[in-house]
Amino acid sequence: MPQQLGKEQRRLKVASGPTTEEALLSFVGGAVDLDQASHRRVYDGGCYRAVCGPYAAAHSLSSSRVITMQFARPNEPSRRLILGALGALPAFSVPLVASAQTQTTTAQASLPAAGGFSFAAVGDTRPMMYLPLKEGQPDLSRFFVEMFGLVMPEKVAEAIVAKDVKMIFDPVTKDLIKVVMPFASKTEVMTLTVDNGWVTEASVEDVKLLPGVHRTMFRLQGGEWVTREIVKDVQSGRAKFVVNSGDAVWWGNQGLTVSDSPYWKRVNDTMLKKLPAPDDEMRSAGLDGRFFMSVGNHEVWADPKIEGVLSAVPYLKKFGVTPENLIYKFDFKGTRFIYLWSGKYDYRSPSLWDADRPKYAEQMTQLQKWMDEAKANGIRKAFIVFHYPVFARSGLGPIPAPDNPHKLIASYAKDMEVVVLNGHVHTTEIYDVDGVKYLMLGGGGAEQDPILPGRTSIKVPADYPPDLYWKGKPPQEEYNYVLVDVEPGQKTKFTLNRFRPWSAEPFGTEELFS
Repeated sequence: MPQQLGKEQRRLKVASGPTTEEALLSFVGGAVDLDQASHRRVYDGGCYRAVCGPYAAAHSLSSSRVITMQFARPNEPSRRLILGALGALPAFSVPLVASAQTQTTTAQASLPAAGGFSFAAVGDTRPMMYLPLKEGQPDLSRFFVEMFGLVMPEKVAEAIVAKDVKMIFDPVTKDLIKVVMPFASKTEVMTLTVDNGWVTEASVEDVKLLPGVHRTMFRLQGGEWVTREIVKDVQSGRAKFVVNSGDAVWWGNQGLTVSDSPYWKRVNDTMLKKLPAPDDEMRSAGLDGRFFMSVGNHEVWADPKIEGVLSAVPYLKKFGVTPENLIYKFDFKGTRFIYLWSGKYDYRSPSLWDADRPKYAEQMTQLQKWMDEAKANGIRKAFIVFHYPVFARSGLGPIPAPDNPHKLIASYAKDMEVVVLNGHVHTTEIYDVDGVKYLMLGGGGAEQDPILPGRTSIKVPADYPPDLYWKGKPPQEEYNYVLVDVEPGQKTKFTLNRFRPWSAEPFGTEELFS
């Protein structure tokens, strides 16, 4: 159980409500059976994250605006895709807990001894979509059509948006404040609350199974808390740098670089600009910044040349990152860090390793060379970072065989401590398999669709490794990151700091793998 913080922890009253995360998840390209009694969906070789699920995490809400969608014809395949996509948008949710901006909740453990170091690990920090729409503007439906257009023909997307997406505007300012729309099934409705253009909350209601109950699956406040705490840890010296497993932005359709993308500008203003310059120790190791990320599927959506990534963290070019090569490695204080690229996302199989820069086989060859080199040089700790999860029991599920790299990675566990950092599935799951520690850190700020009915678990083999975090219980809405303490000759320590806005005790810490 997460241990409570002492004086710094405050009790806040939280209004419970439906999560929009539920609406954001839609199943595409696989068999999904919904058991009306247990409300559980079974994953059978397809993907069941809202087609738009990837999009929903790109927005944050500062004021209340809602988007409402009506359901179209039931059981219409294209409609399901659309609903899933729309589900990715922020939805209306119940009142949020008192502001977390004043809360200090991270564990301030002692710094590593001489020779050791710490870093902050996080994933899926993106907000939901940015919708700076005004009533009456000519391109009002463009954002929704573009979003749905990723999973269906443009004409079909236009028809669905025109018929089933309802937008509500402030009568005085004419700003968009709410959106209501269909979600993954014919009985699910998602509501997005919008403030100053950003989706601040998203919730989902199943009007048949749970009428009147809105499950909140996204709160912009959650990701903001994660970012603030990480920045404080780096500024104070508690963490040396940040490792992000991907999906820091929504997409590139509204701008590509820090100067013209509202998403990259948000990352820069809230995180990158606030991190101190690298110290002499880091520079001597060739590290010219304090933020190192693997490229997620959201980073390449409408930005295939990763102009956003290279403008925000230009020092990755030093490691050979280009639009044609999205993998790299570096060493710091006797520890190897390897970053791979798992792909651009295919709604028919949402965790399929479909990377092409380079392709899977080439990446595995390079991974083997980098690990062999590290072993030959006496390196005894390695962190491997990529977006899609090797193991997962909920949401979009894990990387399917045969392109799952576990066997290759595990072959090095007898010679060194190997840790894998993933994301993509928007919850937290922890595994210890064949000597390798896997941390699926999807709680950095994106919509948490795995907490919705039907997404909390997927069908896995009887001998599938156990999740050591939720331990068989359904995942809950939680925003978090992990402080990783690396000590020569000692086992690495992992401290998770979390924020549960719905809880009477919203802040806490937990020692992982203990």
